[in-house]
Amino acid sequence: MVESCLKTVPASFRMEAVNPNKSVTIGEGHLTIHPAGGEVALIECGGVRRAQTGIQDFINLQKIYQVCDNIDMTGYQPLSPSDVPLEARGLRCLYETMLYTDKPWLAPMDVGGAEDKRREIDMYRLVFGEEFVRSHYVTWSIVTPESPLVYNRASCESIMEFAASGQPVALVSAPMSGITSPIHILGTIVQANTETLAGLCLAQCVRPGIPVLPSASLTYGNLKIASWECASPDTALMLAGAIQMYKDFYHLPARAQTGVTSSKCLDYQAGYETMQSLLLTALMDVDVTSQSAGSMENLLSLSFEKTIIDDEVISRVRRIIQGIEISDETLSVDIIMETAHGENFLMHDSTLDYLHDGWQTSMSDWNLYDRWKEQDYPDIEKRAGAKVKEIIEEGKTVLADDTTVKLKRYLEKCGLAL
Repeated sequence: MVESCLKTVPASFRMEAVNPNKSVTIGEGHLTIHPAGGEVALIECGGVRRAQTGIQDFINLQKIYQVCDNIDMTGYQPLSPSDVPLEARGLRCLYETMLYTDKPWLAPMDVGGAEDKRREIDMYRLVFGEEFVRSHYVTWSIVTPESPLVYNRASCESIMEFAASGQPVALVSAPMSGITSPIHILGTIVQANTETLAGLCLAQCVRPGIPVLPSASLTYGNLKIASWECASPDTALMLAGAIQMYKDFYHLPARAQTGVTSSKCLDYQAGYETMQSLLLTALMDVDVTSQSAGSMENLLSLSFEKTIIDDEVISRVRRIIQGIEISDETLSVDIIMETAHGENFLMHDSTLDYLHDGWQTSMSDWNLYDRWKEQDYPDIEKRAGAKVKEIIEEGKTVLADDTTVKLKRYLEKCGLAL
């Protein structure tokens, strides 16, 4: 049964955006970045941790996602607004996502059973049109099994509802070694793989051929201090092993929870842990990443400033995995032969032709010391904070007015007052 179901899962699929230019294809070599999800606190500029977050924080974050060139998808639930009732939280977050961004919209997490999932998909139908949603992929449902080896009723209903509606399913097996999975790295990979295959089979039984996106979200259980560490080297190895299984053995697209840190402030640790996990999974040829922008404190907190900084980190990783262009021209033998021994290449035609093509920073400072010292914000966190303020002040709604009215009426019908 497993082998039969695996044969029907596509190796790639396209996620549509309300702005067609921002649609993305999953599984064809492009590294797709989607937002953080599940964080419960906000770390503000200067390191102050705020446990209570509201809908305005969520809106501000969508504005930031909209302008970050290296964040391909928006929505999801990087913050859970405490000033919105739990039963309406997911739909309200989806509404604000649709209002402020024109990239592909991920479904929220604060949604209950099948009825809520139907309402969620109804909102996509109002924006894209019923026929378009029937024939295109506009979101996916994130489903997490309860390790070890359990899918609860709500998770099964979510898989079945989305598959029946013709929308993909993302399966996020997230065992913790020594806690909810074997203590050995390989054993944890085996268990996560088993849980993923079970959800994949359910989706294919409902609708053969529906895309399934398995996710490497395994973590190292740190039994020394009774915690779990998303940024441990052991976690990175678990993710790498799981990605290789999905990509090389099953020929499926793969998602990973990566670009993460356990740091509680924007320090050296936050930088090297973020780059460690993001770069390794990218080199494993992962297709989609989550938690890759702004996440801190082992996925418990989010930072607007780190989101801006991580946009550059992702850009660095994309440049690295792009590799070196190999051609007769780039071998540069003629250029070397045309330049006298001991001379430089500054005025060579090739330098003048390509000098603007090199990768450049968006947040890092590459100035000499004196010029760096003269800046208003020499510290990267403060530079990012100034950028965040500018984005929030300038952010505007992007959805057509008549569509906004339709969504408002629908939410009011569902009992959600805006």
